[in-house]
Amino acid sequence: MRTHYRFGHEWVVQARPDAVLALLEDVPGYGAWWPGVRVLGDRSTPSRRAAELEVRAPAGYRIRFTLTESVTAQDELRGLLRGDLEGWCAWRIIAARDGTRVVFAQEAEARARLLRLASPLLHHQLAAQHERLLRAAERGMRRALDEA
Repeated sequence: MRTHYRFGHEWVVQARPDAVLALLEDVPGYGAWWPGVRVLGDRSTPSRRAAELEVRAPAGYRIRFTLTESVTAQDELRGLLRGDLEGWCAWRIIAARDGTRVVFAQEAEARARLLRLASPLLHHQLAAQHERLLRAAERGMRRALDEA
């Protein structure tokens, strides 16, 4: 069954890497700048950032999961996804001549029953919806960093 997804997206923002990193480290704040993402609850502990998120795809369906920080390096944030999707995602922040290059990668398995049933038939459409969500993240990030 085609229930496994692998995504990648990248863009350049005209902001310093530390500003981009600060925005991305604030997982409970994603809903403030990322259209389509709603924070249902902050699940952070003193040692690890986490949030329960609901993602509303442009087509209208909703996916819920908890995103928990798993590894943080100087230029990378990596998190685990648990819920309707299970897997991982990562943000790499790379200094560039004209600002900061932001590289997003994700690998996940559909776990929600309806999503698992729809995936084999709608795999390409669901992947296209994810692409739209990442373009919205890019636009939202640009706005948030311009306001900072």
